[in-house]
Amino acid sequence: MFYPYSTQLRTAAKSFSKGNFSLWFNKLIPLNNENNCKPCDQHGKDKEAVQYYESFYNNGLKNNQTLKSLLDEKQKSQQQFCKTYEKAGYKIIKYQAELKSPLITGIGQTHPNEVGMVFDHTMGIPFIPAASVKGIVRFAHMLGLIDSDDASEFIKQGDKGEYIEESNPKTLIPFLFGGDLDKPGKKETEKRSGKVIFLDAYPVKVPDLHVDIMNPHYGDYYSDENGKIPPADYLDPTPIKFLTVKQGTVFTFRALISKNSGFLLEPLKTAFENALKDEGVGAKTAVGYGRFEIERASNAEIGVIEGESKKSREPRVKTALGKMLDALNLLKSNEIGKISGEIVNNMEKELKTDEEKIKLSKAIKEKLDKKAFNKLDKNKNRYLSECIAKEQK
Repeated sequence: MFYPYSTQLRTAAKSFSKGNFSLWFNKLIPLNNENNCKPCDQHGKDKEAVQYYESFYNNGLKNNQTLKSLLDEKQKSQQQFCKTYEKAGYKIIKYQAELKSPLITGIGQTHPNEVGMVFDHTMGIPFIPAASVKGIVRFAHMLGLIDSDDASEFIKQGDKGEYIEESNPKTLIPFLFGGDLDKPGKKETEKRSGKVIFLDAYPVKVPDLHVDIMNPHYGDYYSDENGKIPPADYLDPTPIKFLTVKQGTVFTFRALISKNSGFLLEPLKTAFENALKDEGVGAKTAVGYGRFEIERASNAEIGVIEGESKKSREPRVKTALGKMLDALNLLKSNEIGKISGEIVNNMEKELKTDEEKIKLSKAIKEKLDKKAFNKLDKNKNRYLSECIAKEQK
C-alpha cells in the first residue's frame, strides 16, 4: 500500500482528522501496489476502500467542531444574501426537506474508485449544486406542462414524436429558466435570461455518509466485444459499492425570483415541490433514490417568501384577477391589441368588484406609457381612466 505523493502528503493523509474530506477523498487515498494500484483501505484491501472512506468521514472529519461552525456560517451567508436581494424587490422562497431515501450526488465524477461523489470544495461535505437543483425543477415543470389545460397550445408533433415547444411564452420556461422566447407575429425568437436564481442546497447539520451497493449480474456479457457470452444466471455478479448521503438528512433549498415576476411564484413552487417529493434529486432516482419530504413542522418555512407573516403562508387560490394580472405580466408594453382584447375586454365580465377592476386598471396604466395608453380604444381608455380616478379618490 502507498500514497502516490510526497512524504509530507503521506504523513498528512495519516493524520487528517481536521482536514477537508473532499481533498482527502480525491487526492490522498491509499493505493494497493500489488493489485494494479487500485484504491484500498489502510491495510491495502481494495475491496474495502468505500467502507474505509465512510468510516474515515463518519468517525473523524464529520465531528470536527470547526466544520459545524463553517456550515452554520454558510447557511447564514445564504440567508443574508437573500435578504439583500429581497430589499431590491426580489421574492425569496425557501424549503427545508428531509431525505426519505439515500441521496447520490456526483456518482459520475472522476475518481480512482470509479464511483465519485460531489463535495463542497471548501468544507468537504456533500451538497447539491445549484445547477442540479435548477435541472430537476425544470424537469418537474416540464412534466407538469404535459398534463396542463393549455398543453395543446405548446405540445407539437415532430419527426421523432411529440415535443414541448419551449419557446412558447405560455410554458413559462423562458421566464423561469431562460432560453428562446417567441416574438408575437415574427419568426425569429428572443434570447431571455431566467428570472429565477437557484442557490446551492446545503444540509442543516453535517450529514452522515452511508455505503450502498449495486450488483450488476451480467458484467461479462456487457464487456464481451465479440458477442460470445450470453446473459445467464451462471455469470458471477460484480458488486459495486458507493457512498450516499444518509436517509434522514435535512437540506435547505433556496431560490430568488426577480422583481416584477411575481406571476412565476406559484408555478415555481409547484415544480419545486414535485421535484423534491416525486421526481427525486441526484442519480438513480428511477429506483427511488433522492426522494425528499418537505418538513411541515410549525417552525419550518415551506416554500414561502422568507419573512412572510403566518397569514400570508396560507394556500393561495388563483382568482380571476390573479389570472388576468399573470396574463398581463406575460405581455409586452407594445402589445396594445392583446392588452385591449385579452385583458380589458374581459375585465368587465370576469371581475366582480370595483376594487378588483381598479387594481387591474392601475396595473395596465403602469404597464403602458402615456402614448401607449392613449392608443387603446377610446371607450376602453375612458373606462380604465374612470377606474383609476376611483383609486385616486
